[in-house]
Amino acid sequence: MTELVVLAVDDERPALDELDFLLRRRDEVAEVIGAGDATAALRILTDRRVDAIFLDINMPGLSGLELAAVLRSYARPPAVVFVTAHDDKAVDAFEVGAVDYLLKPLREERLAQAI
Repeated sequence: MTELVVLAVDDERPALDELDFLLRRRDEVAEVIGAGDATAALRILTDRRVDAIFLDINMPGLSGLELAAVLRSYARPPAVVFVTAHDDKAVDAFEVGAVDYLLKPLREERLAQAI
């Protein structure tokens, strides 16, 4: 079984904590790194290789969609899964290379499918 290093990014602390908790429960996930915004995520990504990023869309400053667009320029970009309360950005998400699009509140079985 593959053990994934995952970056979770959400500007709302309770949502980030829940995502972190749910990801850590998955056997496929070896490590979860948290970031409170896209800029912090970029700083982490300069030092660490991650397999997947679970990313909120609407955040102050750099949005999740903008971050995903930047990641596409990486030689080996992480898989991007959007985790959002907004169902109206799915087309935009897939246009920037998302592999999945999860709606809040998260359901464990849906998260398992994304992983």
